[in-house]
Amino acid sequence: MEPQTVSQQPKFVRWALLLGIVVILNIFFSVVLALAYPAPKYEDYCPVSPSVVPTDAKTCDAQGGIWSAYVPAPAPDVSGPKSTGYCDMYAKCQKPYQAANDEHALYAFVLMVGLGIIALVAGFIPLGSSIVSSGLSYGGVVALIIGSAQYWGSAGNWIRLAIATAGLLALLYIGWRRFRD
Repeated sequence: MEPQTVSQQPKFVRWALLLGIVVILNIFFSVVLALAYPAPKYEDYCPVSPSVVPTDAKTCDAQGGIWSAYVPAPAPDVSGPKSTGYCDMYAKCQKPYQAANDEHALYAFVLMVGLGIIALVAGFIPLGSSIVSSGLSYGGVVALIIGSAQYWGSAGNWIRLAIATAGLLALLYIGWRRFRD
């Protein structure tokens, strides 16, 4: 049985294959990222729940929390239990977790952008199939978008501007070089 030529295949089959390459390529990139550089776990930085709920500053501090005192109310309710404040068990551990998460976002961004660029370059190499080349190119663009979106919240405004500028210039250059009219 001979393989079908491009003109014999239905157009929707070509589009399905192209979209499949784009999606599976980015799933592959996500798995590579998870294996190469796993995300920090919240439980490694912050306790799941305290064994005893602290009711005063001393026990709160002993369990690693930060005590916040209440401002006295004008008319206290004498029937309920008296509490002078509350214990925030997550105030101290949140900063190191956020720092680790921001670092992970940076490395994930670098890895996804690198993989996206590799896929884009591979898409420009004649592989004998326009669908495979296009799938790799589009998959690389989607990887760049995913990597940038994941890092966007951690990046500063100047880094965001640099990411947006580099992405725009790269796509304009690719469009100009590859699709000249």
